[in-house]
Amino acid sequence: MKNAHLRFGWLTYVRCTEKTTTSIRLRLDRFMGEVLPDPPRQAKAHLISVIGGDTQVAAVRAAISMGESFMVEAPEVQPIRVCLGRKAECFKGSLQLAGRKKPLRHLIGLSEELMSPNLSPNSGRTLLAASDRQFVWASIAHIFGIPGVPEWASWFASELTNHRALIPILGIGCSPIIIKGDKRQFLDWLSWGVESGAVRLPADTGSVCWPYPALHQLFSCASE
Repeated sequence: MKNAHLRFGWLTYVRCTEKTTTSIRLRLDRFMGEVLPDPPRQAKAHLISVIGGDTQVAAVRAAISMGESFMVEAPEVQPIRVCLGRKAECFKGSLQLAGRKKPLRHLIGLSEELMSPNLSPNSGRTLLAASDRQFVWASIAHIFGIPGVPEWASWFASELTNHRALIPILGIGCSPIIIKGDKRQFLDWLSWGVESGAVRLPADTGSVCWPYPALHQLFSCASE
C-alpha cells in the first residue's frame, strides 16, 4: 500500500473560453468504462473516482453535472476521452493525511446506469465493479431475485463463459464486467443445471447466508 499511488491514473479536464483556457489534472484511483467503437478512443464512463484539492474537485464536479468529457489515462491505459453522460451522480468526501494541514477532497462520479440497479432487469445487461465469481453470482441472484446458494458460483461462472455472457470492460484499479442476460435466461440455465445434476439443491431447509466481500476486496486490481 505504501506505493499504491504509483498505480493511480490521471483525469484531465480542459475548458476553453474566448479569453482563457483552464486545465485541471487529478489523480484517478478507480475507473469503469466501455470503450466505444465509433468514434475511436472514446469511452462511456460509469465510475470515476478522483482525489485532489478543493478547487480542482469542485471544477470536475461542475463539469460532470454539465455532461462534459475528460481525458483518462493510467500506466497501462492509453489516453482516452470519457463522459459519464446525462443524470450522473456525484459524491464528495475528505481524506485527512498525516503531515498535511488541509484534507484532500475525494470525488466519486457514477453514471445513471450504475446508480440505478433497477435498470438491469429491463436492459438485459448488468454492470458489476468486480469479476470475482462469488461476487458475480451473489450480485445476479440479488438483483434478479434468483433462488440459489453460494456454492453454485463456479457453475454460474461456467454458464456465463459457455453463453459468452461475460464481457470485460475498461477498468483502472478494478476489474469491471458486463453480464448479458435477463431473469428468464438465468432461470433457464438454473433449471437445466438442476435437471442435469450440475447443481444440487440443499438438503436442509432454512435461510441462506451469502458472503459479501469488503470494499478493499471488491475494488482489488487482482481478479480471481
